[in-house]
Amino acid sequence: MNLGIISLIALLAAIIIGFVRNANVGILCMGFSMVLGLVFGLDAKEILSGFSSSLFIQMVGITYLFAIINSNGTLELLARKMVRLVGKKKALIPFVMYILGFLICAVGPGAIPSLAIIPVIAIPVAVSAGINPIMTAIIGDLGVMSGRMSPLTPEAAVVRELMEDQGLVGNTIPIMIGMTITALIVVVLVYIYYKGWKVEKHEEEKEEVLPKFNGKQWLSLAGLIILAVGVLFFSWNVGLTGFLVGSVLIVLGCGEEKKAIKGIPWNVILMVLGVGILMNVISLSGGIDIMVSALEKIMGHRTAAMIMAVTAGFMSFFSSGLGVVFPTLIPTATGLASGLGVGAVELVTVIVIGGTVSGFTPISTTGALVMAGVAQQENAEEKFPQNRLFVELFAVSFIALAVLAIMAVIGVYGWIA
Repeated sequence: MNLGIISLIALLAAIIIGFVRNANVGILCMGFSMVLGLVFGLDAKEILSGFSSSLFIQMVGITYLFAIINSNGTLELLARKMVRLVGKKKALIPFVMYILGFLICAVGPGAIPSLAIIPVIAIPVAVSAGINPIMTAIIGDLGVMSGRMSPLTPEAAVVRELMEDQGLVGNTIPIMIGMTITALIVVVLVYIYYKGWKVEKHEEEKEEVLPKFNGKQWLSLAGLIILAVGVLFFSWNVGLTGFLVGSVLIVLGCGEEKKAIKGIPWNVILMVLGVGILMNVISLSGGIDIMVSALEKIMGHRTAAMIMAVTAGFMSFFSSGLGVVFPTLIPTATGLASGLGVGAVELVTVIVIGGTVSGFTPISTTGALVMAGVAQQENAEEKFPQNRLFVELFAVSFIALAVLAIMAVIGVYGWIA
């Protein structure tokens, strides 16, 4: 058995062990890479060439800045002010949460922290307004997913680098457009299912008086604007800009450096970079070619995008989309595209969308946070039985995948790409 096949088995083993034992897949991949190197005579320099220093800087820099801005209450206050804009038109709150989720994610932090923040804001707001909190949290998180491929996010940095490694143009805007269209269709279906236009009558409550932004929060908002303008219009490196703006905010007293460093999602960063190291071994040993050959046997010109989308979705049920699904499947896009006569960017698009929209299952972080947030509300078990909620969240994931598969067969993503 050659190194290519063994390295693929090692990746599969890392995913299974990580899921069963709740271990970091990236760290497992680094360990397996060392074992493969010792057995097959790969030196450490070859193995570590799979470590992306540029990706590390981008992910750490932007999440460092976001940790500072989040810790001083800027985003939570901004969210509550946006919700206040609907006034008495409470049925519009889910759509405000969608826009809010998109903006919070797209300005830089990405989906990982944003998916956790939105349910915390959406669920109590929905309950107090008399609308369904499950629907509101789901729609808000669909907004987060729509903004995931903004050029400012760490997820976009991962996908860009994976695309550029294959000779593709690292432009994630078409992927973001495809993701947004898919998410909006799911939003409509979720809104109809939960009858989002129905608002329970509440006794008139005194409207909460929201504080004004303080000086530190205004500086934080200015920092976000500088980041967005610099990256989008002047091609500044998003990671280095994040470090620069974050450092200035720390010096101006807008946050605490120790808390900011603790707020960086190190487990996710290690997962992404660790899987990248093993994927480099797989690439060097011909494992990518083996994967492409295996996928070509079950795909055709018409079904390639659909099969890839569903594969990414099901993989995401058991592993991280960003840390495992993207680094595993995106490197196969160019080879499959040339062999099947489809667009490589189209395949990358459906991989990213499939690895994202399937994240509402209760075994995923997003689904678990929605369940936990709803369970904390008064009379939750009576109003929102956990067993029913468990099934509903699985249903949302499958519906989103079905929408993705249908659009992939029709060729929508090929047209966008």
